[in-house]
Amino acid sequence: MALRPPACKTLSLSIRRARRDEIQACADLYERVGSATFSWRPKNWFKATDFLRFAKEEAVYVAESNGQILGILSLYRPERFVHCLYVDMPAQGLGVGTALLAHVAKDVRGPLALKVDEPNSRALAFYKALGFIERDSGDDHGIRWLLLRQDA
Repeated sequence: MALRPPACKTLSLSIRRARRDEIQACADLYERVGSATFSWRPKNWFKATDFLRFAKEEAVYVAESNGQILGILSLYRPERFVHCLYVDMPAQGLGVGTALLAHVAKDVRGPLALKVDEPNSRALAFYKALGFIERDSGDDHGIRWLLLRQDA
């Protein structure tokens, strides 16, 4: 994975698996960031209860700084598929998402895959800058998604 230097050199991040007692905070971040970011999705599309359901079958990682969760990543391990990557709004652009992806790619020892809604141009540019390549596409409730995969 091509890594960019962190935008904030003074941000001290710890990337690790989420503890059981942190999953609700992760679900809340998922709902808050998803609702604020995905303007093309219907209102109330992102629900904390959905994330709690995902977390039962996926590995959840957190990026934290000074005891505060700044970003989350949920991974379906059998396919090395990043299901969710969300960074709290004040921490976006500081290298949190890059750090989460780099940590997880090293942890699973192989290339990652993910889907991104085509209207999410900021995320699409982010993933492509990190070396993800479009491999497939489809439709979810009238919104085109792209399957991206890292080169092996």
